[in-house]
Amino acid sequence: MINHTRTLIFVAAAVIATQACGREAGDDRAVETRTNDGTLANVMSADSASERGVALVRVVNAVPMSRELMIRADETHVLPSVKFQGASAYQPIDQTWATFQVGDTVGGTFVPLNTNRELLTNGDRYSLIVLKNQDGTKFETLIVRDQLVQEPGKAAIRIVHAAPGVREVIVRPRGGDDLVNGLDYGEEHAYKMIDPWSGMLEVRADNRNETLLTTPKLNFEAGKAYTLVLSRTAQGKVDLFWFADSPTN
Repeated sequence: MINHTRTLIFVAAAVIATQACGREAGDDRAVETRTNDGTLANVMSADSASERGVALVRVVNAVPMSRELMIRADETHVLPSVKFQGASAYQPIDQTWATFQVGDTVGGTFVPLNTNRELLTNGDRYSLIVLKNQDGTKFETLIVRDQLVQEPGKAAIRIVHAAPGVREVIVRPRGGDDLVNGLDYGEEHAYKMIDPWSGMLEVRADNRNETLLTTPKLNFEAGKAYTLVLSRTAQGKVDLFWFADSPTN
């Protein structure tokens, strides 16, 4: 029992150290977020968050619903509810291990519909994406670590597959080479650095010659890190929404 406990402590410490090395260490720039409906939100720098002993977590809603769900890390850390295809402002979480719950309120009592325990690192920024399972019958959450652009003159793109009922997908510029292929449901494809680009994207089913979605014209600017989230509308149509992070100075 003692050896098992020591092993768990060692593994947790190794994970924390690995995450800390990947963090934007020494970054005193505040971060601005813009969503595809034009809303803006600002958050403290990685340095400031680390000094305060907090991680920063925002909620991203990939589930079309007529009511708002409650999202919390515990009874004192209630995260904002956001509309479908929206992203909230970041909230500070002063816990190393956070148990995120998506729930509903029944008779004034919080009823968890999904629980997900995650390891957070102080100074890091995270997106907690609320989605349905592959069958569309239950709630799930996916937490991904957010970063700023690492290469001057480049834009960064990552893609999250949250469209239930669709297996692996290909995402490519219309008439161009694949940005992503083999991305399965409930997965995130890590940031990819690209030259600034403007145009339409195609989302295709990886296992058959079928276009699921052609987006309106998108504009990826240098210095911004874009998250593209595949989802389904209330009518069942495959759709895509995005949000972008960039330093404010």
